[in-house]
Amino acid sequence: MTSESSPRLFTDLADLPLGPRVVTIGTFDGVHRGHQHLLRRAAARAEALGLTSLAVTFEPLPSQVLRPAAFPGRLCSAAEKLEYLSDSGVREIATLRFDRAFAGQSPEEFMTRLAHAAGLRELWVGEAFALGKDRVGDVPRLRKIGQQLGFVVEAVPRLTSGETVISSSAIRKAVLAGDVATAHRLLGRPLRVAGEVIHGAHFGRTIGFPTANVVPPLHLVPLAHGIYAALAWLPNATSPHRAMTYVGTRPTVNTGAPLVETHVLDFDGDLYGQIIEVDLLERQRGDATFDGVEALVHQMRRDEAETRAYFLRTSSPEPMPVGAPD
Repeated sequence: MTSESSPRLFTDLADLPLGPRVVTIGTFDGVHRGHQHLLRRAAARAEALGLTSLAVTFEPLPSQVLRPAAFPGRLCSAAEKLEYLSDSGVREIATLRFDRAFAGQSPEEFMTRLAHAAGLRELWVGEAFALGKDRVGDVPRLRKIGQQLGFVVEAVPRLTSGETVISSSAIRKAVLAGDVATAHRLLGRPLRVAGEVIHGAHFGRTIGFPTANVVPPLHLVPLAHGIYAALAWLPNATSPHRAMTYVGTRPTVNTGAPLVETHVLDFDGDLYGQIIEVDLLERQRGDATFDGVEALVHQMRRDEAETRAYFLRTSSPEPMPVGAPD
């Protein structure tokens, strides 16, 4: 998104300029296809009315604050969420700090603040949306509040993909099961893991499979261990490289902390200390322990063949001939 079209960013409702708005509210974890549908409709409605569109979201995610032990993890970082929201067509984004004091507000308290600060004319939310303490601020209650404060509420039906309702929880479930293909379908883009390439044991290079190693971000949904077909976005590249990514603890040679280890096909170069982004496309198999290094290498060759066959089947981008990570 160019700077000329980038939305204005706010962290406090009090900083919003005066003017009437169409507002949408959500946690927006992952900014999946359902979120995108809601955001685009709200932005289009605002444009049709000659009003400003505003997306209101929260950080940390409410579940991170209220149910940390039960929360499986995020689908994207706060920075990534902001990037995806910026591409949705809304003119303004307000990211409000969420804590237990914030969570204790009644729907009437929060909506009164929002209505006055934003010049709220229309509120667009998903049909299952609810806010306020104990989530009592559902659509019927919001409509009653709107009648008192002078705004209308539009509830957008939840989007489905086949028989699956598109939701952040459904995508988290798919990621935990290793079904990144379903996660891709529901998100509208591949599941991405980004991080700085670190030095590992350099074992991959000794067996002919050098890898770029990244520590999986702790705040994200844990990835199911195994081998994935992937696309690797390397620094300054304009298109991705085909890759084979392993997620796990390397039980055959070194039981340790989980790593995301990406073998970039047909690549030779040094990526240490640089940020790479890896899009996981399809899980080829689960993790396994092998009877020695020779058996492991044999399986990795089969994995590479399966990965190359995957890209032939799906007509994914051709690799760029450049340099191989460790």
